[in-house]
Amino acid sequence: MSTRPDPEQIVRNFFRDYCISGTLSPTEAETPVSSAALRSAQVMPAAALADQTLLAAVSGGADSLFLLIMLHTLAPEYGFTLSAVTVNHRMRSEEESGGDAGFVQEFCAALNPPVPCYRIDLPEGAVFVLAKTRGRGEEDAARVLRYREFDRIARQSGVRWICTGHTRNDQLETLLMRTLQGSPVGAKRGIAPISGRIMRPLLGVDRRDLEKWLRARGYSWREDHTNREERYLRNRIRSRLVPVLDASFAGWARGMLAGARKAAVDEQFISSFPLPEWTISPSGCSCSATDFFALHPALRIRFLYRGIALLNRGRRIPYALVEKMTSVPENGKSGTLVTGSGLVFARRESLFFLESDIVQKRKSGYLVYIASCGVYELPFGTLRVSGEPGSVYLDGQTGPFPLPLIVRSRMGGDWMQTADGGKKSVKKIMNDWSVRECDREVLPVIECGGSIRAVYGTPLGYPRWYVHQQESNG
Repeated sequence: MSTRPDPEQIVRNFFRDYCISGTLSPTEAETPVSSAALRSAQVMPAAALADQTLLAAVSGGADSLFLLIMLHTLAPEYGFTLSAVTVNHRMRSEEESGGDAGFVQEFCAALNPPVPCYRIDLPEGAVFVLAKTRGRGEEDAARVLRYREFDRIARQSGVRWICTGHTRNDQLETLLMRTLQGSPVGAKRGIAPISGRIMRPLLGVDRRDLEKWLRARGYSWREDHTNREERYLRNRIRSRLVPVLDASFAGWARGMLAGARKAAVDEQFISSFPLPEWTISPSGCSCSATDFFALHPALRIRFLYRGIALLNRGRRIPYALVEKMTSVPENGKSGTLVTGSGLVFARRESLFFLESDIVQKRKSGYLVYIASCGVYELPFGTLRVSGEPGSVYLDGQTGPFPLPLIVRSRMGGDWMQTADGGKKSVKKIMNDWSVRECDREVLPVIECGGSIRAVYGTPLGYPRWYVHQQESNG
């Protein structure tokens, strides 16, 4: 019977191999290096990590706690300075999320020697507002804000490496997610052990093994109940898909990781081909049509994504749209060729242009996350929210609603429930009310629990459409 890998040894191998090579390839982080040459190499750790500062990102969960303990153990051996950061996303109750941050602070203070810990409390509602703005979900928004804070602290404090607790399980879940989402070859490499200033020493460690390691030494950790909520794709993969694969397809994990290594090699080869440069202008970016058509379709895709990145697009662009841009005819006519997702791909004589859709940009939207009673200044005027947290009213007349609420402008596809259980688009409601064009972009829509509960026309002199427990009235 084979023995389970020692998680502590895997982490030690990670740092040993980094100090030998100065960097790590994706393959080197997945399994302990067994090369006799590496085992016998005489390299002073000081050559790689001495006098550097490492920042451990710690949530209080088992993965990040194990990371913190290992870094604290290895710091004297490798000569680096260790600090920690914990982020309170304020997505759960303050008792729970604030308690996690407090736990991390106390744990860092109890270590010998103590580890300095930065605590970041995000503004209330910041994650939900960004999730709506980016349209990629709360997990993505939380990650963006979290890494933004990591980077800010690193720059201010002279940190060389930000260490995160991503494990082998996170790697497999990510690979499954990207496979199901139809991600390109480059994305199917999975999570890199080193990317920029981010270092992930636990990518070869199984979560079950590190939890066993912690229990054997008397450590406890915090559990985030949202890790079990199946509204998140990663959690559904973890709770539904992975157990089926474990039970029905022995060795699937090894095969998935092997596929990631192959994808990494392919991506490295494809990325070695040079790409032309986009010319940036106030309206977008442009490139030579001749240079574009000289590229293989695989390189055109990468080139287009690079141009989209230059436009600072916050949301994910469907591959079907990029595919249309890739396959435009070489002898086609000039003018707008492809539009969608707020992008325009056009040809004007000998140049291709990639720009933001100016029609969409003219529409000014807003979104405000309301988590407590009070008076709010919004684009349509003042909104007063009063009552109890589970039963609040807007201006004392529309409600009750439970907190939190989102007050926002209309979006495409918005609809409301009718009295007979049917649906009616918000656009049609505005047409029925004869809402002036200048008011359509500010007339407030009230969202609660992921669904629209009211179109609140009262502040602008229009009616209101309010849904409460399967009942509607206008």
